[in-house]
Amino acid sequence: MCQESGGTFSLTDELAAFVRLVQSSNEAQWLCPVTTVTALLDLAAEYLDRREGTLPEEFTAKLRRAAAGADGAEYLRGLAASLRAVEQDTAGEASLPPVSGWATGVRLRMLQGFYDNWIAYGEYESPEEAISAAIESEHPFCGEFLAPVASETQYALVHLLDSADSQARLAHTMPWATPEMLTTLLDAVNGHMRHEHPAPPSMPDSDQQ
Repeated sequence: MCQESGGTFSLTDELAAFVRLVQSSNEAQWLCPVTTVTALLDLAAEYLDRREGTLPEEFTAKLRRAAAGADGAEYLRGLAASLRAVEQDTAGEASLPPVSGWATGVRLRMLQGFYDNWIAYGEYESPEEAISAAIESEHPFCGEFLAPVASETQYALVHLLDSADSQARLAHTMPWATPEMLTTLLDAVNGHMRHEHPAPPSMPDSDQQ
């Protein structure tokens, strides 16, 4: 994407978006942290140097496009080094909102899945009806389903709709995610959890003792 954008996209900026995305995700940190990614890039470069067997065609085709005529193994080593430098530069830095459309889509995958499954096809007359149907379909075991959707919705409202620039990025990836739609979804989820799954009352101190 960066190589073919004619300077529109900066590789350093995109790598920084990737690193911040991984750093802010417990799942990504557990499954494939940046250290693992750079090690895999170095390993693939070594594999290319040895010329033993072949790497998957999809991988080598993308590598040829990204390297743009440069040696594939050296390009991979350079990419790994750039990632390590970016990770070092962002160490200890507070996680920032993603700066790229692809990163937004990854970060909000549960929210996007909710929309795709329940609202996008127009099965219901209104988004409110679709949201209610989704909630009812999971009740009473809806905590695990609704919690990440609500979390990502709140994140989008607070971090991705707070400026014209961030709104434009979100609109490019998820044009349906307007403040009105997200607020409607969040209010419905919060209302359901508040009325159907209230926290148990606190016990008096004497009972606890």
